[in-house]
Amino acid sequence: MAEFYAILTALCWGIGSMIEKRGVIIGGFAPIMGTTLRTSFSLLLLLLLSHPHWSQIKTAGIRSVSFIALGGGVLAGGLGIAFLYTGLKYGHLSTVMTVAFCLAPVIGVVLGFVFLQEKLAPVQILGICLCVSGAALVTYFRN
Repeated sequence: MAEFYAILTALCWGIGSMIEKRGVIIGGFAPIMGTTLRTSFSLLLLLLLSHPHWSQIKTAGIRSVSFIALGGGVLAGGLGIAFLYTGLKYGHLSTVMTVAFCLAPVIGVVLGFVFLQEKLAPVQILGICLCVSGAALVTYFRN
């Protein structure tokens, strides 16, 4: 089931990034403005969808909220998306998407191994090597 949602995530991010790149180019937007528009519309949708769960904030505690704010809000949602938009504006969709979305899981796996003591099977290590190699090849042979 988790893999199904991962595939849906990849589809949304891949298709969405292609559409976003067109919007940034057509509108002549600075990458940070594209990021702001994206985040604003995401926020509206998520506020609506999360309404039944708002009471969880009271019981979660400041530490939990702080981790989500820093990791998701500042790093992934803010800076990460701003950097993605900058890459999309100045680079090829195929290169930017490959590098960003091949290396992000590799970094996540390595961080999970180092800091969360998650185990890695040899086939997972091979997958990491293939992801890094694929991103390097796509970047090296870009048009």
